[in-house]
Amino acid sequence: MDHLDIVKRLCDNNCDTYIVGGGIRDMLLGNNPDDYDVVTKATPEQVISLFQDDCVVKKVGKSFGVILVDGFEVATFREDIYKDEKCSVRFAETIHEDLSRRDLTINAMAYCELTGELIDNHGGKKDLEERIIRFVGNPDDRILEDPIRILRACRFLAKIDGVFAPSTFEALKKHSEYLFNYKIAPERIRIEILKAMKIQKASRFFEALHSIGALKYIFPLMDDCWKHPHGNHHTEDVFEHCMMAGDSIWTKDPILKLTGYLHDVGKPSSYCDERLTFINHEKIGSEILHFHLKELTFGTLEIRRICGLIRSHMNSIKEMTPKAIRRLLKKFDDRGVEIVDFMRLRMADRKANIARTNFTLTEWKIMYNKLINGIEEELPFNAHSLVYTGGDIIKDFELKPGKIIGDIQDHLLEQVLENGSEFNDKNILKELTNSYISMTLGVLQ
Repeated sequence: MDHLDIVKRLCDNNCDTYIVGGGIRDMLLGNNPDDYDVVTKATPEQVISLFQDDCVVKKVGKSFGVILVDGFEVATFREDIYKDEKCSVRFAETIHEDLSRRDLTINAMAYCELTGELIDNHGGKKDLEERIIRFVGNPDDRILEDPIRILRACRFLAKIDGVFAPSTFEALKKHSEYLFNYKIAPERIRIEILKAMKIQKASRFFEALHSIGALKYIFPLMDDCWKHPHGNHHTEDVFEHCMMAGDSIWTKDPILKLTGYLHDVGKPSSYCDERLTFINHEKIGSEILHFHLKELTFGTLEIRRICGLIRSHMNSIKEMTPKAIRRLLKKFDDRGVEIVDFMRLRMADRKANIARTNFTLTEWKIMYNKLINGIEEELPFNAHSLVYTGGDIIKDFELKPGKIIGDIQDHLLEQVLENGSEFNDKNILKELTNSYISMTLGVLQ
């Protein structure tokens, strides 16, 4: 059953039903909607009763009047009641009451596909045509009801490539400190950031946050990049460079795209004015970002991926020897960096440098093949992957478990990385262990 069948069945049962949200925006912009949100006068119990016999029905938010019917969200008309910074729901009688509770005018329209009727009491169609982001009613009230709307306004500005209405802009600036005062749960901020990464030019999201004074509360390092000089090798400033890099990464990988926007945020903190250089900016940026991302409730693996890539993005593959490649792959393994991610970030970084040409296909293939050849060498990247184990060392050299075993394994791993995978051989490693023990303990076995 598609969304139109759902609308028709509800209407046939005397339940006024409309499409709202992104589906309408897409239609009015001439795009094919990605999804359809259905709102209806029917209560959750009525929705369940009408569809349970021949559809997959799930109660995903019954207290908020939301039911999933064959994957489509069907919500009962409602009013949001705000008191003491808490929101409760009361079912409404009409679509007009439902639309009045919404945040932005471009989100406060309803459309009936059966009759072609567009309900637009707040001028959303005109604002969408003129690409204006405007709050419904009093902007201060809308923000105070739910401060996450600060980020939503910025996200929708990026989505439609729009501008703020003057009253909306002033209200957003006035209340941007709500992000600092933790009036918004950090996990909700994280969700909005990742939703913004589904927009190709998500740079508009970060630019909007900066313009209202909110970016410094979310990513202070990124905010510091604004208009920061970029040295002799760039004509764009650091903020522009980060934005261009992020914009060039596809939206299907939101974590990688976010990494593009964040990859050089350590530069202002590491800037040397005399040399016009940014020594260790990748290390500084990744270490500070680890803290900020954790505060925003990003997952452990997400943080490791973002910070590992930022820590590694300055490595140049072009002139590396096989030995250097082996050591780099060891670092990648330690930091959780995937080769494809690294290459995509490197390409984005280069694209964002106006003063330089992009990597040619030949250059890209040379770098990629060097890394792949290193992987195909089947190197051990940690001591536990050596064919000669700690147990072998204890047995062959009659040693007791302890720090000395770890030291020997680290030495053996260094030798394999130095000389190649052919050194990961039991006989060679046993001989190397013998030499190491004789030098360090003065005992020749």
